[in-house]
Amino acid sequence: MGDSSTVAGEEMLPGQAASGSGQTVATDAWLAEATVREAPEAIVVTDPEGFIRLWNHGAERVFGHSADQAVGESLDLIIPEKLRERHWAGYWQTMATGRTRYGDTLLSVPAIHRDGHRLSIEFSVALLRDEAGRIAGISAIMREVTDRRNAEKAMRARLAELEQRLAQAPPA
Repeated sequence: MGDSSTVAGEEMLPGQAASGSGQTVATDAWLAEATVREAPEAIVVTDPEGFIRLWNHGAERVFGHSADQAVGESLDLIIPEKLRERHWAGYWQTMATGRTRYGDTLLSVPAIHRDGHRLSIEFSVALLRDEAGRIAGISAIMREVTDRRNAEKAMRARLAELEQRLAQAPPA
């Protein structure tokens, strides 16, 4: 049968099923998998030891590593060296307590692209628990915002320059 089947003359992909009316509908599992795979944001899941278990197409685009290169590797792959100690202290604290203070907060941090250039990313995290309530991993949804951060930095510098000039201007 291969990777597809036919119902009422319509080819169906794996994860799809026929509805009672014969229409092709996607299963919940297929929809979730396709959403993660095709999302433009980087979606990365790590296990409790900090090894990458899922790396979507968005992560490939943002960080420059293919899924084959990233899966099984440590998050150090994308964490700047000077921030690793702080990152891992927080990671191990989360694993030990089962809590993160960043679950509903958008974080902004630097990251590293495969070619070595620095990125600015924003991300949120979610603890992934198994049926027994134990942490099975952490998911992060990340967006690369380097251009926006650089524009904001330039705007702040220009504003500071103008404020300084205004303060030094003779009174009218």
